[in-house]
Amino acid sequence: MMKFYKPEELRAGMRLAKQIYNKQGVLLYERGLVLTDQIIASVQKFNLLGVMILEPAEPLPPTSAEEQEFEQLQTAYMFRLRDSLIAISKGHEPEDLPALVFDIVRRFGSLDHPVTFSQTIRSVEDYNYKHAVCTSIFAAMIAHRLSLPATAMNDLITAALLADFGYLYVPRGIMSKPEDELTNIDLLSIEQYRTKALQLLKPDTNPFRLSESTFTTLREFLKVSRREDPKLVTASFHLNTKILMVADKYDRMTAMSLNYQPKTSVQALRHLQKQDMLYDTSIVSALSATISILPVGQCVELSSNRRGMIVSETPGDQFHPQVLDLATNVIYDLNSPKLRDVIEVKDLMATMDQRYKFDEHSLQYFVPDQPLQTTTRRIRMRLEKSRRREAAKHVHMTR
Repeated sequence: MMKFYKPEELRAGMRLAKQIYNKQGVLLYERGLVLTDQIIASVQKFNLLGVMILEPAEPLPPTSAEEQEFEQLQTAYMFRLRDSLIAISKGHEPEDLPALVFDIVRRFGSLDHPVTFSQTIRSVEDYNYKHAVCTSIFAAMIAHRLSLPATAMNDLITAALLADFGYLYVPRGIMSKPEDELTNIDLLSIEQYRTKALQLLKPDTNPFRLSESTFTTLREFLKVSRREDPKLVTASFHLNTKILMVADKYDRMTAMSLNYQPKTSVQALRHLQKQDMLYDTSIVSALSATISILPVGQCVELSSNRRGMIVSETPGDQFHPQVLDLATNVIYDLNSPKLRDVIEVKDLMATMDQRYKFDEHSLQYFVPDQPLQTTTRRIRMRLEKSRRREAAKHVHMTR
């Protein structure tokens, strides 16, 4: 699988797994490009947080024009949202916010096919903006699957973009922590900052002309956000709040961050499915139907401790595709009655590099057999003769 590298870790010969855009969403470098020292110096000059690199044995995954536009839009949306939130924090009207909501609903609130969702790398500085944008996109796709009316969808996307406003005031030390390392004191501190930030939206006078539905969603979401306690969810919770809970948690689990290793899409959805007292099952199902989780060609790990590759998808059920066993070359239909409850996709394959890795301690116990010793000795003799010839040639030329 592709891996994240900081700019200072890049080396000539590496291949880009994802396109690189600048802050305006302009394409800088195409994916699949082989890095040179000149390109690396240019990437470092742009002050990027890092880039995704393909493994040596990994082919360039297929992509569509839609996916490439998707990545580009995330960058542009992030900076538009940042400008709106800065305006609110100064007491000014976020003039571009309604247009941003409209654009997200128009582009993602009408998709009738699963999309390949490409996450962008996040730092402490831009995490909240990127999270809000991705959450709003997930929410729009879910809302469409659930056939929400246009007005309700607009209110939902507005709430999704504003839900993380309070995190801009949370201390950096807390924001740098992984999800599972947050203490109760940290969560209380986050809640206090977010409650205070909600007042900056001035719900009493409503100068920014937000709907009552948006305020309701923000208040309810604040009660349960980042606290996975089913007791906090009441029967009267707004549908928009439940959608936002699912979209928010999925994005937090799968986001690529500098501070922790993200979960795979399979791991995240399995988590949401198990927490059915907290996350509405119909909403989780709608989410899984909007994202291409196990596309054809994806390499996976099976519950039988084997590795395989997806060769065919099952319509309406991404978790039970046809899988080619890479060890036996046998195709398993995980949707068949005989296998459905026996074998399942456990996770995405962690790496496509099948070489064994040894440390120096393990190598001390390695003893080559006789054929290997003979071959190694022959290679060494050949190299030594070549070295001597080169040395003799060099001496002759210098005389």
